[in-house]
Amino acid sequence: MERKQSKRQSGSLGGLAATLMAGVPLLAACGLLSLLLGAALGAYLSFSADLPKIPDLTSYRPKTVSTFYAEDGTVIGIFYREKRFPIDLDDIPPHVVKAFLAAEDARFFSHPGVDWIGVIRALYKNIKSGSFAQGASTITQQVTRNFLLTREKKISRKIREWLLAYRLEKTLSKRQILEIYLNEVYLGNGSYGVESAARTYFGKSCRKLSVAEAALLAGLVPSPSTYSPSRNLKSCLGRRSIVLASMLRNGFISDAEYRRSMNETPMFRENLPNPYERAPYFTEAVRRYIVERYGEDRLYNDGLRVWTTCDLSQQKKASEALLEGAREWEKRERRPSGLVRRLNSREVRRFLNSPPPDSYKVGDAVQAVVVTNHAPRKRKRSRAKGTDQLCTLAMPGNVRFQMQLKSKVRYRPNDLLEFRVTAIEGNRLTLDHRSLPPIQGAVVCIENRTGYVRALVGGMDFERSRFNRAVQALRQPGSAFKPFVYAAALQWDDYSPNTVIVDEPIAVVIDPREEEWIPANSDRQFLGPIDVRQALVYSRNTATVKLIMDVGVDATIRMARRMGIESPLGRNLSICLGASEVTPLELTSAYSVFPNMGMRVHPALVKKVVDRFGNVLEDNTSDPIEITAESVSDDKTSAWLRRRMSPDRAWIDPRFYENQREPMYEGRQEEFGEQAQSAAPAEEDHGSSPSLEGVLSIPLVRSPGTVKRRPEPKRVLSPQAAYLMLSMLRETSVRGTAARVSRLGRRDLAGKTGTTDDCTDAWFIGFNPKYTTGVWIGYDTKMSLGQKEYGNRAALPVWMKFMAEILKDEPQEGYPPPPGIVFWGPPDGSPPGRQGLEALLEARPDLAREFLSKQISPVDTMSGQTVDYMDPIYGPRAAIDPMTGARLQRWPTYGQSMYGTGYPSSYSGMIRILSAQGETLGHAPYAMDENGKLVVYRDRTEPVYQAERETYDEERNQPRRQTPPLQSFLPRAARFLRNLQQFLPPGIQFEWTQ
Repeated sequence: MERKQSKRQSGSLGGLAATLMAGVPLLAACGLLSLLLGAALGAYLSFSADLPKIPDLTSYRPKTVSTFYAEDGTVIGIFYREKRFPIDLDDIPPHVVKAFLAAEDARFFSHPGVDWIGVIRALYKNIKSGSFAQGASTITQQVTRNFLLTREKKISRKIREWLLAYRLEKTLSKRQILEIYLNEVYLGNGSYGVESAARTYFGKSCRKLSVAEAALLAGLVPSPSTYSPSRNLKSCLGRRSIVLASMLRNGFISDAEYRRSMNETPMFRENLPNPYERAPYFTEAVRRYIVERYGEDRLYNDGLRVWTTCDLSQQKKASEALLEGAREWEKRERRPSGLVRRLNSREVRRFLNSPPPDSYKVGDAVQAVVVTNHAPRKRKRSRAKGTDQLCTLAMPGNVRFQMQLKSKVRYRPNDLLEFRVTAIEGNRLTLDHRSLPPIQGAVVCIENRTGYVRALVGGMDFERSRFNRAVQALRQPGSAFKPFVYAAALQWDDYSPNTVIVDEPIAVVIDPREEEWIPANSDRQFLGPIDVRQALVYSRNTATVKLIMDVGVDATIRMARRMGIESPLGRNLSICLGASEVTPLELTSAYSVFPNMGMRVHPALVKKVVDRFGNVLEDNTSDPIEITAESVSDDKTSAWLRRRMSPDRAWIDPRFYENQREPMYEGRQEEFGEQAQSAAPAEEDHGSSPSLEGVLSIPLVRSPGTVKRRPEPKRVLSPQAAYLMLSMLRETSVRGTAARVSRLGRRDLAGKTGTTDDCTDAWFIGFNPKYTTGVWIGYDTKMSLGQKEYGNRAALPVWMKFMAEILKDEPQEGYPPPPGIVFWGPPDGSPPGRQGLEALLEARPDLAREFLSKQISPVDTMSGQTVDYMDPIYGPRAAIDPMTGARLQRWPTYGQSMYGTGYPSSYSGMIRILSAQGETLGHAPYAMDENGKLVVYRDRTEPVYQAERETYDEERNQPRRQTPPLQSFLPRAARFLRNLQQFLPPGIQFEWTQ
């Protein structure tokens, strides 16, 4: 019994041991499983703790291209940081979608975000090859990696990618994920998404891609640079074959489609417009405008659609006219084609000894100097038989080469020329001669009734210089500024075109301690008593200076501001001769007030701006203003006439309200309404330059909704004053400084020339009822264009060529005369056609007699002999000025006019000394120095100067400075000897030193 009991105990112990031994692995397995589960849970909690939130993708807006359109819908520019054109999945053909699925994720619609079969297969191949030969990222994983993670190759990043892929599949549908992917994937050459890649590589939309083309694009995904068609076409086609085989294997295409696609030869071409190809300066001006209004981020990322006012046909004609005008200038100046400048011997040695660049690249601009011209010299008076000239040239480092150059004018040694590198083969450069003239220019064309800028050219070549002179260059307008003075005189100071003003030599005492300012006419001649019409027609400087003395500088500035000049304007008399700088765009816009019969329409380069969702951000479209007999005859426009009949005249003097805010609007709300409350004071004219250089930065106002709009058209000039200005500017273009305009054979053209000192700037601003066009010609630096390169010689031909082209099929239009205008008729007494264009020129419109007008400028009222005045054209005038009560004058005798008007061209008398306010201080003898400038012989210690000095010093609270007798005598003696020199025989000369 004991033995059995012991056996039984030992058996139970053995079973217990066996049981324990059998449970250890189970316990170990359970422990390991628990450990793995715990580690997995810990890893999950660890990696998912700071994962990005998936819902952020639901509001994802891909960065896309902003597009600019011309008037006819042509794309003139695209701007982007990532070239992407978002497209809906429904608009992508099925075979394009299947190509990307076959290339990247054939089981996309069956896995939950991670394809474990693919992971195991890729793991096996990677272990077998010993490297990362194959990836296993699904399209869902690629979306999460592109948007939410980095591209670092770490296991931790891969785990986070798997987790996010699962979450993304639960948040978005498969179609949403696929649409995001096909719009986001990078396919090389700056293209993001299938639509952008289709346009970039094949020049068409992805809707028109063939199976082979879709497979080629899908094959670029792993490495767009490696499989780039332009770099490695063989690898690109090999990758396409792999994608096509995958499509066949997965049943996406048939055997016939596979064979046809394998044999298809790809046709590569790009269809994306160069943003600076069709209208570079216009596009750049709009780009600057959009950046200022909406910021760079919205322009380059938010896919704005911008409809501009650009007329591509007019833009091209403006560029051609400007270039042709510059080439004509080259011929007149006898400059060979493309000459930059002529170097002296020292400059040539310095140029040749300078070190060459370390390297060149295609597109670089390089300079070379002419060493020898091997072309035979032409005999005098012989016609040129060819333009080719074989020249030896040298670059920095004294690198020499020969080239055939084309020019009708012979190149000379030391001529500096410019070239562009077009190709590089080893150490050999291929150069292209840049034969553009060295001067620059600008052309602006505005449609008057709408304010739309139809053409805007800011230079000769956008690639050579992107500086937009039409909107950025501030240049002195010269006489082109004068119409603002005359408009102010007609509008506010009771002048009429027949008011007499004397064109005579004058010296203006601005500061008694300094030399007088002596304005002179460009021809150095004086016509004597002329009317205001003649003063503008023949652009007489001295008459204009007298006019601004009476009208006032502040009134002139206000008129320029009202008409559209926004650049800073100096408060001095020289402003009337165009001393203050303006931009071509704002000056052209201001001139459009005249053909608009006094209405200002803000210029617009942009018609409409729409965001990516179709929301209108800005809308500058508007119906054209109507210029009819009714629109210029309503009660509001007739208020100006009622004011001209008022017997109380004191309040209209601009100087009367010199210290008040906007004196020109005082008590005149009936005429100008709300403008009286909103106009800016003259004190603001000295502020900083306006944003984006002048009128390009138009003020925008809010419509009742949220859409921005430009201000509505406003009346800034009475129809009567505008019509009289039209008449005078029309006559300027027939028999005045711009008489060449008459060669176009149209009666509806008018305008004004402008030239600055030493011919550094040449202008012409002209218009017809439909268009106003401005032209500027000059160097970027203040350099002379050449002798006699005035506005009518340098700028006017450009304007004429352009206007002749755009008005070729346009009918001639007239301007309806407003109430109060009468026509005196042509010299033969035949009745004028009041509604016709002839009335502006032949009938010489003026205000009716019942409206008070000055018969003579107050500056000239007391300057002549008190006898009755006989006008050479209009006959006898009233002997008494009805406004001032003063007798009309007759001035000293004059010679003959160079213009054939019967007016004198030389003044035989003393120069008249005037104060800055127009008061006569006295007379003095004068002469012309060796530089052609007038010199006054006047003792500055005379009582009249002493009185002026005392007044000057008291007003400025400055101590009086007395001029020592010897110090005042020496300059006068030197001037006397210089002028005496011209009357002495050539052998007798004076020499003097200071």
